[in-house]
Amino acid sequence: MSGGSDGSQKPHIVAKTEADGETVRLGVERLLSGHWSLTADGQAIERAFKFKNFTKTWDFMTSVALQCKLKNHHPEWSNVYTTTYIRWTTHHNGPGLTHKDVELAGLCDELGRAFGELAVEDKKTTASEIQPQPTSEASTLQSLANSAADVGACDCSGPEPV
Repeated sequence: MSGGSDGSQKPHIVAKTEADGETVRLGVERLLSGHWSLTADGQAIERAFKFKNFTKTWDFMTSVALQCKLKNHHPEWSNVYTTTYIRWTTHHNGPGLTHKDVELAGLCDELGRAFGELAVEDKKTTASEIQPQPTSEASTLQSLANSAADVGACDCSGPEPV
């Protein structure tokens, strides 16, 4: 998503070199052409994953958590029964989107397929659109993710290796 005169938001890319920035930009565009959405401020990508039951949902989250540990990067996320909401952003040297956000969002897509993610009518589902129970719980998901993001703008990923 390049942003422009139509009012669309441009992704805020965080990269050490112009070439790295272009790679991240292309990765973000690829993700946005699928199920991911860019946040209003352009600093994150987000989507929801829905599964058949809580066990599948938990297995998916566990697998994502393992990848996060291996990559030394974590999402802002929340879960309500069969739905997991994930937002990728980088606070270190940011805020914005880095190669880790793009890579891990892609891994989430792969893991979602592997664990039997259910099709969603609207490809771009954000937390405010999820209605697992009453609408107030859907806004609670968004609120949880926003609260997690506001807790001190931590150095979430640590320093980038040189």
